[in-house]
Amino acid sequence: MVNMVIIIKKNINKYLILLVAIMGMIPALAFAAPGIPHQFYGTVSYSNGSAVLSGTVKAKIDGVVVATGSITNGQYGYNPNLFFVTDPDGDRTGTTISFFVNDVETGTTAVFANGGYTNLNLSISGSSSTSGGVGGGGGGGGGVTTPSTPTSQLSAADQKVDANKDNKVDVLDFNTLMVNWGKTTANNVADFNGDGKVDVFDFNLLMINWTL
Repeated sequence: MVNMVIIIKKNINKYLILLVAIMGMIPALAFAAPGIPHQFYGTVSYSNGSAVLSGTVKAKIDGVVVATGSITNGQYGYNPNLFFVTDPDGDRTGTTISFFVNDVETGTTAVFANGGYTNLNLSISGSSSTSGGVGGGGGGGGGVTTPSTPTSQLSAADQKVDANKDNKVDVLDFNTLMVNWGKTTANNVADFNGDGKVDVFDFNLLMINWTL
């Protein structure tokens, strides 16, 4: 019986030693766990306001590149090209991030925060190049010609229901009637009979004078 108690005590001591060792490892494991990344997105432009259409955005901490993303049509960090600054060792909280566009420093910085989600617009000096430039002035044309107003081929009755004045009474005039149906505003373009209402009487006039 005494031997059995000694054996049990020895086993308990082994388990206690193992438990203490495991407990001692937990803080180290927690310390080494990676932190949640910080996501950035926004526009990329030149100082004159024109967009940087392509290239790369880089994020640096203490001069070391920690993230790189592509620029598409003056934007970065949007789906599917998301832009994350990671925290592999869980020690970047509060550090300053510097941003570069096509390896040119933007002067824009941000503070890293685990789980951050930041709209950060970036800009660099310069301007986008334009191909072809502004076209040269053409030869001096003649004076401005004012187009003459075509003479309507419609009868006076037809002209009253030609709502869009294209010298036809057709589906376009019908559309105008439907858009204004039921309105009682003064001088309504679809009030063909001039009674201050757009209703069935105007519809009847349109049908009587339908040309197409």
